[in-house]
Amino acid sequence: MSAVAPSPDAQRAAGLARGAQIAWIAPLALCALLAPKVALSEGGVSNFGNHLVTAPLYVVSFAGNALLLLGVARAAAVALPHARAVALGLRVVAALELVVLATTFVRRFSFTWSLVHDDLGVAQFAAAAVLAVLVVARWPRPSALAYLAVQVAGSLVGLFSALRIIHVLFWGQVVGSLGFAALIGGTLAGALARSPGR
Repeated sequence: MSAVAPSPDAQRAAGLARGAQIAWIAPLALCALLAPKVALSEGGVSNFGNHLVTAPLYVVSFAGNALLLLGVARAAAVALPHARAVALGLRVVAALELVVLATTFVRRFSFTWSLVHDDLGVAQFAAAAVLAVLVVARWPRPSALAYLAVQVAGSLVGLFSALRIIHVLFWGQVVGSLGFAALIGGTLAGALARSPGR
């Protein structure tokens, strides 16, 4: 018996999921090369928005990833009707990412805006953690559990840095983001690529 080919929606969603992670990681990696002092400071990834040389790449990273995740959510809702919670989680993470991006450029105006930006960043990481758990619960593969562990470890480092217990926020964000990117670009994209047509 021959295998059923993935549906066009599933193939499109899988490609978008992988593309979203490239759009997220590649510009930030270039930012780190162009402004290494951000990585060495106690600040977070948002500090790339403070420098003329890295701000455009920072915008491309956040906006590109968020818009592609919205595309994944739309296609995944059709391709994986039994995983609608995952599609909703993708939309929530993408929306928070866009708001975090927008508040990056007003947070320097006042302490209040800075707090709003920081709180939205925490909310984004929390939403990403919930989405990661949903993905792992739906596709509990050893690799997915490993990716989740990396994401949780990075998120905890970020949380302890935000609480000023330790001072490595940037690296916590990097590690947590890499774990999340692997889950979306690996586990979720793989599940979509295997989703049969209907």
